[in-house]
Amino acid sequence: MTAHEALNPIHPSVLPHLDPVFIKLYNENVANTPNKPIDLAILRSKYSVLYSYGTGPAPDPARIYDATVPGYNGDLIPVRVYEPSSPGPWPVHIDFHGGGMHSFPLLYPRIRRLMPTAGWGLGDLDTEAHICKHLSVKADVCVIDIGYRLVPEQPFPIGIQDSFAALEYIHAQGASKFNIDTTRISLGGVSAGGNIALIVAHLARDASIPLKLVAVGTPVIDDISKYASASESPYPSVQQMEHAPTLNWARLKWFDNLKWESLSSDVGLRKEQLDKISWYANAMNAPSFTNLPKTVIYTAGCDPLRDEGEAYAMKLVEGGNEVTLKRFEGVPHPFMHMDNDLWQAKEFIDKTAAHIRVALH
Repeated sequence: MTAHEALNPIHPSVLPHLDPVFIKLYNENVANTPNKPIDLAILRSKYSVLYSYGTGPAPDPARIYDATVPGYNGDLIPVRVYEPSSPGPWPVHIDFHGGGMHSFPLLYPRIRRLMPTAGWGLGDLDTEAHICKHLSVKADVCVIDIGYRLVPEQPFPIGIQDSFAALEYIHAQGASKFNIDTTRISLGGVSAGGNIALIVAHLARDASIPLKLVAVGTPVIDDISKYASASESPYPSVQQMEHAPTLNWARLKWFDNLKWESLSSDVGLRKEQLDKISWYANAMNAPSFTNLPKTVIYTAGCDPLRDEGEAYAMKLVEGGNEVTLKRFEGVPHPFMHMDNDLWQAKEFIDKTAAHIRVALH
């Protein structure tokens, strides 16, 4: 599958629920982009300008550099390290970039700065660069952003496998390699990255890797391959926000199909791959919800994924865990990238940084 459906103006069913500031921002920069299909190769090449129209300036940490760590099966994957100005060893926040599930114009009429988002099939170490900068400076921590491998070149769940392997390495070797305090680790991410952080927290618990906090935004939770249409989902927000801007049902299905098409067509190998996926396809199916770290989950009012993220938070509460849950009304799925204009995005970044600072200091 190479084509992606084109952009459209904001759907009338969603318009009354959106913040007027976002509506103006979207209409000025996105809604009038000519409709034309975009293939995956072009999409990746243009991804660096995705939310530049709404992204504000970020403070510079003392040092930013690129490195590598072992991913799944020992293959090296890239990471980007953000060091604060305070003396180390620093506590560390590990970021998993977000999830290729948004609207994709070929060109924007106005570009303030380069700022992509990300995904199972998209994204890189530039995806949440401005958020990583904010978190490093405001929480006074080292931030390590993980460049996990993508589908369809690698089979799902490579992003989860790479990310957990990176955590294992950072926990074991991070003190010497990155000058960090490996007793003070938090995880985070948005969209698919939020999904990865939540799942990796389960794996860390089972591997006796202590975590102080998991802080995520608009996480992917459910396995939508089970549904032929939005009406089949058990979560009302999927129907209510089926036509939401920046992330709608059609785009969700496009990326979900890309994820499953990454698996082999060979029956035997495909079965092995499906066995490795296990419960990762739907985080609600995790075998145990007890003894997980404090978790912060932020959702967006105009996001199809809103209700599944909130249901996951309630599942954590039922498991006896400490949870902070907040819904930002009036904004769509990737709102946190639009901090130049949206107060909700500014608050998301500041609250996330505050939670990390308290947990790790």
